[in-house]
Amino acid sequence: MVTVAARSGVLVEGVLFDLDDTLFDHRGAADRGVRTWLAGLGLDGPLDEHVERWVALEVFHHERFQRREISHQEQRRARIRAFLASRDLADDELADDTFAGYLSCYRAAWSAFRDAGAALARAIDAGLAVGILTNGDQSQQEEKVRRTALGSYEVPVFASSSLPAAKPDPRAFHAAAGRLGVDPAACVMVGDSLAHDVRGALGAGLAAVLVDRYGRYDDLADAELAGVVRVRTPAELDWS
Repeated sequence: MVTVAARSGVLVEGVLFDLDDTLFDHRGAADRGVRTWLAGLGLDGPLDEHVERWVALEVFHHERFQRREISHQEQRRARIRAFLASRDLADDELADDTFAGYLSCYRAAWSAFRDAGAALARAIDAGLAVGILTNGDQSQQEEKVRRTALGSYEVPVFASSSLPAAKPDPRAFHAAAGRLGVDPAACVMVGDSLAHDVRGALGAGLAAVLVDRYGRYDDLADAELAGVVRVRTPAELDWS
């Protein structure tokens, strides 16, 4: 177990958990969903190459959405048009209908990580104010929580579409901490992104914990992780 207060030097009153790939297995659901969807498209070429291209387009256009360059619906249309560039998807309704094929497969694969419930319960049982701070569309992120085991914990969801900005902008962290009723200096952000969750939180005056489930950051130099509390699972965290 990792005692957060001792490691961070903060008197913790609240904790914000990231959602995708911290509590909710977005990458696993996206991979399973896109493979199921692609099986019915009859595209030429290796399946893994199509999956890799789909993921790259998701990352690129979702970042544009987070920067407020395009809407959530527009980033979906941009992704499907770029992915199926040989097809005429100029009509918005047709693009939306085509994307819906992937979306239904993605939703069918939704699941929370097995350790996510224990992570939330431990923070709640410690008497902390607990919330979820996520980059994404408010309605979709709430649906992910509601349709998985995470819903039973009844923690508020603060999604970037309903905030002044997305992570790593300090305004996202300050707004979420404020809605929890906690001073940012007494709040901890727990997430899987070193840039968005950890560096962003530290820059906003919060403490932070990096969830590195798959050793993604094992090869980083010690200096790049200096002062960063890192765990394999959020269930390792002790809030006492």
